[in-house]
Amino acid sequence: MKKFAGFLSVAVLSFTVVGCSDTMSPAAPSPAASVTQEARGGIPNENSRAALPTIAAIAVGNPDFSTLVAALDKAGLVETFSGKQQFTVFAPTNAAFDAAAAAFGYADGPALINALDVDTLTAILQYHVTRGDRNAKSVVSAGQLPMLDGNFAQVTVEDGAAFIDGAPIVLTDFLASNGIVHVIGGVMLPPSGN
Repeated sequence: MKKFAGFLSVAVLSFTVVGCSDTMSPAAPSPAASVTQEARGGIPNENSRAALPTIAAIAVGNPDFSTLVAALDKAGLVETFSGKQQFTVFAPTNAAFDAAAAAFGYADGPALINALDVDTLTAILQYHVTRGDRNAKSVVSAGQLPMLDGNFAQVTVEDGAAFIDGAPIVLTDFLASNGIVHVIGGVMLPPSGN
């Protein structure tokens, strides 16, 4: 346990975000999401929204999120994102986890997830989530977001591209019955102290 607490401390000091530059992109939302969404970034009414998959189902159904799903499973958070409470999730791709793993000398994202203790992993995952529905426009206009772990993540726009805590926001507004998923190209690490 001390090894991984030290890992997190070193990680936070050495970088805030590990980015990725892969060309893989998650699959498009399901046809149900496209039909019920009035416009990209729009939030459908409650009745049509109930027919959409949950955040957990979106992640499980997309092979580009398999490392994230393994992390959520290890941390015991799959059920949380299968429920009715509304969340906005900034979901790192497998390539983002692989880049983070490489920075710490691990073979790949799954090896990194396996090496982390549950408390450290839970804190990292909670730093990728904020409560409520926040479409891309709301995220960008916020400037900073209160994350589930109690920290705030900064949202910036540089040369027309949006970033959260330095991680590029690469795809936005995948609607779920219980929130919204935005795909990010990095793994964010919570600030030290929380």
